[in-house]
Amino acid sequence: MENYPAIAILVKHGKLLAAVVALLPVLGALCAVGAFGLHWAWVVVGIVAGALAGFLVKVMVELTVIITDMLLPK
Repeated sequence: MENYPAIAILVKHGKLLAAVVALLPVLGALCAVGAFGLHWAWVVVGIVAGALAGFLVKVMVELTVIITDMLLPK
């Protein structure tokens, strides 16, 4: 996999990437509520957006792992 360093990084650190992507909207919503005094419902929106984003990135990572296992030589 030395010819594909981005795929190697995604396969190796994909779960961590999915967790970070899932937390970013939640942290953004918390910061917006704290800094701008927005309604607390924005935190709920951030949680839903984070769950959706984390799920989509996790699906992408798992598909990449499946493809690399099947197509790239070991």
